[in-house]
Amino acid sequence: MVDHKITFFACDNGDASLIEAHGYTIMTDINYRQDCMNEENEDVLDFAPAIRKACSNDHLDIFVLTHPDEDHLGGFGDVFHLGNPDDHDNDPDEGDVKVIVDEIWCSPYGADPNYDTDKSKPLLDEIKRRKKLQGTAKGEKDGNRLKVLSASDAALQTVTSGVDYRVLAPTKVEADIPKAEDDQPKNSSNPSSLIIQWTVTVNGRASKVIIGGDTSVEVLERLDLDYGEDELGWNILLAPHHCSRLSLGRKYIEDGEEKFDWSKGALAALNNPIGDKAHVVSSSRKFGSKHPPHPKARDKYYEILAGDDDVDDDVRDRFKVTAGKQGEKAKDVVFKFTSLGPTFAKLSTSIVIPGPAATGGGGYGRR
Repeated sequence: MVDHKITFFACDNGDASLIEAHGYTIMTDINYRQDCMNEENEDVLDFAPAIRKACSNDHLDIFVLTHPDEDHLGGFGDVFHLGNPDDHDNDPDEGDVKVIVDEIWCSPYGADPNYDTDKSKPLLDEIKRRKKLQGTAKGEKDGNRLKVLSASDAALQTVTSGVDYRVLAPTKVEADIPKAEDDQPKNSSNPSSLIIQWTVTVNGRASKVIIGGDTSVEVLERLDLDYGEDELGWNILLAPHHCSRLSLGRKYIEDGEEKFDWSKGALAALNNPIGDKAHVVSSSRKFGSKHPPHPKARDKYYEILAGDDDVDDDVRDRFKVTAGKQGEKAKDVVFKFTSLGPTFAKLSTSIVIPGPAATGGGGYGRR
């Protein structure tokens, strides 16, 4: 029996998820061996073997980059081939075979960012290489294709029979991140995050997953105005920005004291769980003194999952954290798509290998 599933890989505060369905493999973001060590989690989880196993022919169908922050693209070149697919080495003298990404999806900002870093440059250069090939016969070849996406009417699109998607964000305006002055901090790319609602149908039953990178509160407020339950519905929601409260509201200073206002619009945009067995996943470190993840944001997701009922153990259990609870080791979170809808399959442990201390991510607005 073929499994149709989605895996959220444990990678500390970063995103890396893989859909396997109807013969297609679709990965959204990667944070490979980046930010995977802190005082609670002393080992780096190596999920590359799981990716290679899913891509049995050394080809990934689609890689989706939500936005070019380091914790969403770190280590891309350690797993995936960079450059001309004709130069791919399928029998390297050292190391594992790199996986060819047949097609990369990104936002307009991902295709033309204002800056890069040592960690982001390999993938961003690969996107630029593919962009130059668009409109040519070579640009249609596996390993060269690039699709630049922005939201229009969120019409349902099809990857293959049984796998559909809607692009909810960013609009072209949201993806137009202004370049900061040379002596100023870089402007956050978070508002340019791709938000995609995936629909995987198995034996007539549709399961919906929403993944939105580090999208901002303003974008979620716009989603609440533009779309309804059909476009915003989900059985599985990846909590934006690693369960940061900044996707759900705004900090401000009043009388010298920091205060916070929750956004009704942003919360309404996310408050569209389907049925009473929906799940939220926090792709993050353990909850503790460092933010994100933020416990008050987690409480809001508890309320969304509970609906009109009280927050009980069943609700808390339907909020999954890739790093696990305090005292637990980090584990990948896996759901199977079935004729009954998405079913939580297991917490699976990736190969554990020693790694260097965390070097910090590329995100902004950490709380």
